[in-house]
Amino acid sequence: MRALPLLLLIYPFAEIAALVALADHIGGLAVFLLVLLSSLLGLWMLRNQKLGALLTLGSVMRQGDKVSLYSLLWPLRYALAGLLFLLPGLLSDIAAILLLLPLKGPDIQLRTPGAGPSASSGPAGNSDVIEGEYSRVDEQTPPGRRIQ
Repeated sequence: MRALPLLLLIYPFAEIAALVALADHIGGLAVFLLVLLSSLLGLWMLRNQKLGALLTLGSVMRQGDKVSLYSLLWPLRYALAGLLFLLPGLLSDIAAILLLLPLKGPDIQLRTPGAGPSASSGPAGNSDVIEGEYSRVDEQTPPGRRIQ
């Protein structure tokens, strides 16, 4: 936890150093255009973030009960990449590109009612359903006494 404030102080200097080194190699105008285009891309991504959430929902519905954790976090990764593209700098652009890579994470098993091992295992399973029979028994009241 003590390293986090230090990293937050070093980050702007690292971004500036990376931009200066890149400007030394390819020129100042090209670096300026790169920063401008990456900022416009980040702005466009944040404006169209609803599309990413909609596409994720559609893919989850098509996959059925096996869903990747990374695919569920796609809208969050997409928005964070858009914010990183908005920041001027080369390191933030690289981090945004890494966030947008289509990584396949571990699968998550979604539980659906009526499916899975707990529903078909019968009374020995860890189910929330208690099976049984009941019958209603009403008390007989004497004819002279009424309950109000």
